[in-house]
Formats: sequence, structure tokens, C-alpha cells
Amino acid sequence: MIFFQSWDELSRVAMTAVLTYILCVALISFFGKRASAKMNNFDWIVTVAMGSILGSSVLLKKVVLAEVLLGLFILLGLQFLFNKLSAYFEVSRRVMKKSPALLYFNGEYIDKALQHERVTRDEVRTSIRSRGLIDEKDVSAVILEPNGELSVIPASFHRCDDRNDEVIKNVLKRDG
Repeated sequence: MIFFQSWDELSRVAMTAVLTYILCVALISFFGKRASAKMNNFDWIVTVAMGSILGSSVLLKKVVLAEVLLGLFILLGLQFLFNKLSAYFEVSRRVMKKSPALLYFNGEYIDKALQHERVTRDEVRTSIRSRGLIDEKDVSAVILEPNGELSVIPASFHRCDDRNDEVIKNVLKRDG
């Protein structure tokens, strides 16, 4: 039957959903904020894989909760390990973490960076407007951050404090 097989099956799905949810929340709490923070590519992969494991455990009959727990623990453990490695070793950081990309600077779009990052000028303009700025002249820089967000640095902010030049220089060094 396509709509209903048995009350036993529905109760199994409901119980498994509740238990796997509790297990997942407990494991994410154990591994800390990074397990659910804004995601880089590796964090996103872990999240998708966890969703697949949880979905399978709820809907498939032959999945054992111990296996679900082990799978989630291994994924979160690997994420924790790789994040730890990237915190201590530059080589790991370069492999795992993307660098910010300067897309707009001092009134000029950086077309090479826009193309490389697959970001359009319209997306940059949208980000500028979403920060409450009307004119591109009010913007010193727009940076694509490793988590995919666009940071907009207002021109007035940039001009008022020379220390902010370091933020831009840092991104310029990475862009080559």
C-alpha cells in the first residue's frame, strides 16, 4: 500500500525519528559550535552526510541505532579533527579553508575574481543595497568570505581608520 502499511511501521518511524534527533543534537552539542556554525565546504559535506544517515535511519527498516550513532560520531569526529588540524597547521588550513576574495575595491569591480568565484555584479550590488548603501561610491570594498557571504566595507568606515587598510591588504595578498 502506498499510503499506509501498518500502525507498527508508523510507530517505528516516529520512535526512530525522535531517537535519532536526540542523538544528533547530543553529538552536535558534544562536538561544539563548529559542528553547526556557518559552513565551509567540509562542514557542508558533513551536514549533508549526517542528514542522509538520519533520513535513512528513520525510513529504512534494517538500520540499527548503534550504526547510526557510530556513523554520526565518526563524521563529527572527522570534522572536529580536520578543524583542529587547520587551526594548528598552515598546510591543512590552505587545503580545507577557502581564502576570502576581493570582488570590488575603490570603485572598481575585479572581473577576474568575479569570474573565478562565479559571482555577478548584480549579486555584489544586491549585497551593497542589503547593507543600506545606495551608491557603489559609498563602498570601499566587497569581499567574498570563505563561508560564502559578501562583506561590504563602507567607504566612510575605511577612510576613518587607517588600521582597516590591513583588512584589505590581507585579502589582496591572498588574491595575488
